[in-house]
Amino acid sequence: MKLHISSEFRKVALINYAIPAEVVEKYLPKHTKPDFLNGLCMISLVGFQVNKLKVADVKLPFLKDFEEIDLQIYVRRFDGAKWQKGVVVIHRILEQPGSAILANTIFKTNYHALPTNSAVEETQEDIKMIYSWQYNDLQQKFWVRSNRLAGPYNKDSEAAFFLDRPFGYLQSGEKTYEYGLNHVDWHLYSVEEYSVDVDFSRQFDPAFNILNSQTPHSVIFTEGSTVEIGENVEVTS
Repeated sequence: MKLHISSEFRKVALINYAIPAEVVEKYLPKHTKPDFLNGLCMISLVGFQVNKLKVADVKLPFLKDFEEIDLQIYVRRFDGAKWQKGVVVIHRILEQPGSAILANTIFKTNYHALPTNSAVEETQEDIKMIYSWQYNDLQQKFWVRSNRLAGPYNKDSEAAFFLDRPFGYLQSGEKTYEYGLNHVDWHLYSVEEYSVDVDFSRQFDPAFNILNSQTPHSVIFTEGSTVEIGENVEVTS
């Protein structure tokens, strides 16, 4: 049985920061290199709603829709003919402990089960999307507010750097795995306001303390779409 995943990723918010490449070096799977945006190494705090999740085309009856919060970096890998653009999720948060254990075991992911919450506040003029979670005694939260008009982005734009990532990479032990990420081009909302109240050093890694006082390089908000996630395939070069 092929263990591919299909789902809907909705209300996807990305808070993007520039970070020294040496800080994220230890998170790079073998055979990948940092991908730079105009010379900058980037890291993103991402929140999205996961709906209608299926594994191998089967809806899991015990699994409800949920929100997920990721911390991810951007990489590339030379496949022998061309450079592949990819993403590495170095930390994933969701609220369902059983699902986290199952995903970490079967798919070799790195989910952490924490109490999470998301809320959509909509008016005729705008949309506000809020993501929050509880880490020990610490309430973590970020939100974005945009107008309701979403449109396509230019393929040479900064948004394309973050969103046009046809592959994901992860490392399990000494092995590196590649999986496909397939979805239609996402239309972007115009972000008008945002807020980030997250302690990156306590939640993720003390080395990320530099993000606590840093203004985001950019903020992206998109409605999202159905996403197909392929099987893990080991890569050796």
